[in-house]
Amino acid sequence: MKSFVAAFVIAVGGGFAATVVWPQKAANVMLSGFVASAGLSKREVAMPFGTVHYLQGGEGETVVFLHGIFALKEHWVDMSRQVSGDYQVILLDLPGFGGNPRLEATAYDLNQQSINVSDVLEAIGVESYHIAANSMGAQIAFDLALAERDRVKSVALIGSPINVTSPVPSEMEVAMQAGQAPLVVTSEETYDARMDWLFPKVPFLPKPIMDKWKAEEVSFAAINAQIWDAVEGSDVEMLEVIAPDISQPTLIVWCQDDRIFHPSGAAVLGAALTESTVIEPEGCGHLPMLDRKTQTGRDYVEFLNAL
Repeated sequence: MKSFVAAFVIAVGGGFAATVVWPQKAANVMLSGFVASAGLSKREVAMPFGTVHYLQGGEGETVVFLHGIFALKEHWVDMSRQVSGDYQVILLDLPGFGGNPRLEATAYDLNQQSINVSDVLEAIGVESYHIAANSMGAQIAFDLALAERDRVKSVALIGSPINVTSPVPSEMEVAMQAGQAPLVVTSEETYDARMDWLFPKVPFLPKPIMDKWKAEEVSFAAINAQIWDAVEGSDVEMLEVIAPDISQPTLIVWCQDDRIFHPSGAAVLGAALTESTVIEPEGCGHLPMLDRKTQTGRDYVEFLNAL
């Protein structure tokens, strides 16, 4: 027993030391274990605009997950655990984000990104699929649902989507009118401030992983504002204008504590869609796949199974 306790103390102490002495390696090991524990494997595909990294797991009909601006494929991992038991899941790093090489600023135009995502899915052999999208990814999801009606089976908006006219302005929209850009990271301080914008209560992440993601995003400080401007300046229709032409069943999960886009927009978009299910949970913010991950995954599976 004494030997066991000593070994345990040494192992724990060694692990703690590794996070201090080799934080980058510790973060990579943690992330690899996190991904593997969800039954996902790391994959990549070479594209004309650069390598695209993604995670894949499960079997059955395919569900493609599209994150929002400045986000990562890993943000979907915990929610995907609820889905991959009955479906094949593909978690993309959108072109120019996450582990992918950054693009020229003009390439972040949302019309071009929709084409890029379609090309990626074709390159990795996805024939028909459901889409789960967050924030900026919602615009891409709607574009694909219109352009590829025979391939896209359903659309789920997990967290508030971009480009919906909400009767009540959101806190972020008010801040933007004052010349601010709350989601653009230029320093460690702005990264921390953005977390408070995204969540009513920031979910736990191991410090090495948080530090890794923070450092990586701060390293792109020079282009982050350009990416934001390119996305904001995209010539696209508001989603409630596109919505009547979306024939696929659509799920909307729009949290009541979302500061990025006001929850009053959920009724606007839901009413404009031909076939929609609207869930408006409390206690979560702009990224319910992170701060309401298990229940959001269950809600999504229930929606998929009912189709």
